Amino acid sequence: MSTRPAPFLAPHRPLIALVGRPNVGKSTLFNRLIGSRKAVISSLPHTTRDRLYGAVQWRGRAVTLIDTAGFDVTSRDDLARAIQQHVQHALKEADAFLFVCDVQQGLVPMDYTVMDVLRKTGKPVTLVANKADQQLVVPSEFFGLGVTGVLPVSALHGHGTGDLLDHLIRALPDAPAQTQRDGAVAPCAIAIIGRQNVGKSSLLNALLREDRVVVNETPGTTRDAVDTYLTVDGQPVVLIDTAGLRHRRKVRSPVDTFSMSRTTEAIDRCHVALVVLDGTQGMTRDDQRIIQRVIDSGCGIVLLVNKWDLVVHPSGRGGPRTPRQAETQLSAAVARAMPTAAFAPVAAVSAKTGFRVSVALTTALRVARVLREGVSEAELLVLLKTAWAAHAPPRFLGRAIRLQAARWSPGRPNRIIVTTAPLGRLPGPYEHYLLKRLHTHPRLHGVPVALVVQTAQRR
Repeated sequence: MSTRPAPFLAPHRPLIALVGRPNVGKSTLFNRLIGSRKAVISSLPHTTRDRLYGAVQWRGRAVTLIDTAGFDVTSRDDLARAIQQHVQHALKEADAFLFVCDVQQGLVPMDYTVMDVLRKTGKPVTLVANKADQQLVVPSEFFGLGVTGVLPVSALHGHGTGDLLDHLIRALPDAPAQTQRDGAVAPCAIAIIGRQNVGKSSLLNALLREDRVVVNETPGTTRDAVDTYLTVDGQPVVLIDTAGLRHRRKVRSPVDTFSMSRTTEAIDRCHVALVVLDGTQGMTRDDQRIIQRVIDSGCGIVLLVNKWDLVVHPSGRGGPRTPRQAETQLSAAVARAMPTAAFAPVAAVSAKTGFRVSVALTTALRVARVLREGVSEAELLVLLKTAWAAHAPPRFLGRAIRLQAARWSPGRPNRIIVTTAPLGRLPGPYEHYLLKRLHTHPRLHGVPVALVVQTAQRR
């Protein structure tokens, strides 16, 4: 398997970075321009930490916007320095900048510092005078920065954003609008889910082999759902890094509330969820709640036991000798702790060392392929008849219930429509038995399914 970070949306789409000091409204403007609430916003400084990417279509043209953290040259702790490194990365990869300032506060020394940094890049800069909520007027001091394009906007109310997009489109070199190619494969969305500090962001960076998101020991470092596009053996994939889920009683601030909402949305829109567990702590009650939430959503699921380098000595002393033995034992432990998740494949990984992280991705893609293609009627019928022969259902009104047909019905979750004769329902315990037997088939590992029993129609 080969993984290669791909351009975030399209090779010919210009990358426009929104930069500025903290709390000038970059994320609010980002959300307004892309037309969705992708970035978490609040009045607290440094709410945004990772780089967020969003597509904008305007008058037949397409650009990609990059939301960045607030520019800060006084970073002292490790987390702040890591955030600023991502700002510097955005400065390098962007083709042009939207330099966002606050009209209500006016220019401050930090604005001049940011302008000096942007000027040294030699790339085009558009000055956005944000928070012009009363009237779209630019104070004269803003023209002293020496930027030719100065546009007043109100990101909160949407005033002036059309003129801003018109200015961006006119400044771009002529290029044909992007069109969807016939037969293009839709990206497979894979969300990385789990509690705080289990290594979700580290896993994303290990899969990409680059520092795509901020990693820090501080709980709650990730706040936004960060989408990253890549290709895996020609298959387009979207990896979604999410904020750590917590119980509702532990969510106290509005920022945490918005972060949990973004994570929940990521679960609902992904095809497969990689649920990350901390191998040094085992499965906690919060883990069980998260796993059940993923199962209830109907998406595919793969369980990853992270920090395996801290659990087993490299020589194998104190643990299983091979990864396969370890995963067999882990699967059995998961089945004992949470029987409803017994169908989920389990992989022991280490995001820190890169141990078997590629296995996580290939397993998720295998699950996604089954979800997309389904299982043939002939294969389902063979599996169910084998289970039926091993343990027949109880009789209904003295008559034996016969299996006549089975077919796959896609959805969330996927359903298996079982046709029986005569009229009668299969008992709940027997349906659980059939599902358990179905999930012993390797193709259905990690694929949630529901049984729907119907009676054969009389001719």
